[in-house]
Amino acid sequence: MKLAKAPLLVILFAVCLSACAPSTVPFTNFTVFTEDLRGTLESAGIPLAKVQFYNDKPITIKRQGTNANDISVDAEGQISIQNGKTVQTINVRPFTPGVVMSSTAGSINVSFDDTQKDKQGMHFILQGNQYYIETMDGNKFSYNGNVFDIPAGTGSRLFVSKDLLNQVNRQNETQKGRRVGGGQ
Repeated sequence: MKLAKAPLLVILFAVCLSACAPSTVPFTNFTVFTEDLRGTLESAGIPLAKVQFYNDKPITIKRQGTNANDISVDAEGQISIQNGKTVQTINVRPFTPGVVMSSTAGSINVSFDDTQKDKQGMHFILQGNQYYIETMDGNKFSYNGNVFDIPAGTGSRLFVSKDLLNQVNRQNETQKGRRVGGGQ
């Protein structure tokens, strides 16, 4: 009887362990968004605004401040903060869908905000042939006119679904060369 319970306990332990593991999206469904792919899309007439983007790493940005409504100054000029600090944290899980808000040569602003309040997006810049989230010195990040700390997400890249590659009409041909006096 004890022998029959041992495999069951091992299976139960494995199931519990796998339930605690972070959920991941397989990279096999996605590909890195590169400058080459951007050029291919643009030459095929596909605007970046029609492309579904994803981030490959979790992004966390945080800033502390005070609400302007909670600050007052008394007659003697002493500043009083009624409710203390406000901490704003924004989390973007890996492979969260995002849309392009704007783009220039070498940069793309992507919004992952489902509330439609984000009008600028997170800034990704071209480094090498890939687009990485842009950070400032000291792990700072500029977002919607505010400076945030970025404790997680440095090095996050833009990805696209591999299905996007099927939408691009590719034409390949190999030239065989021409010889002098060979006619047409």
